[in-house]
Amino acid sequence: MADVLVSYYSRSGATELLARRLAEQLNADLEPIRPKVAYNGGGGALKAVWHALLKRTPALEPGRDPAAYRLLVVAGPVWAGRLSAPMRAYLRGPGQRAKALAAVWVSGSGQPYGGVGGEIQSLCGRPLVASASFAEAEVRKGEADARLAPVVEAVGGQVPA
Repeated sequence: MADVLVSYYSRSGATELLARRLAEQLNADLEPIRPKVAYNGGGGALKAVWHALLKRTPALEPGRDPAAYRLLVVAGPVWAGRLSAPMRAYLRGPGQRAKALAAVWVSGSGQPYGGVGGEIQSLCGRPLVASASFAEAEVRKGEADARLAPVVEAVGGQVPA
């Protein structure tokens, strides 16, 4: 077992690409966040935006315990300028048990949405070890590594012993 867990939610696949790349670079365990609510297709996209705007927290399938790791890195999409509902649910649930936390998020519009990092910190009640936002286009083109490097460095240097 690794000492870092990368947990991610991805509706379109872009965040999964970024999370996989991050997990490879950190030699971390990787786990998808699985909401019991489906966000697939056009209707799912509308539901996703609605749930993000209303700050809903869908029920999640059980997963690995972040408390078993020295660091939890969460990766998720931004929906309508807000933290996605599955990410919110994870951070209010299992994410609360993380010893240390870092975050990356992906925006379809390419906007940085800096408020997402603050929202994550607020939900978890602790500062982030590292954070960064990415445009979906840069992730899909394989151009995220240069901007991912500072996150990997910060996480490697600040993982609690």
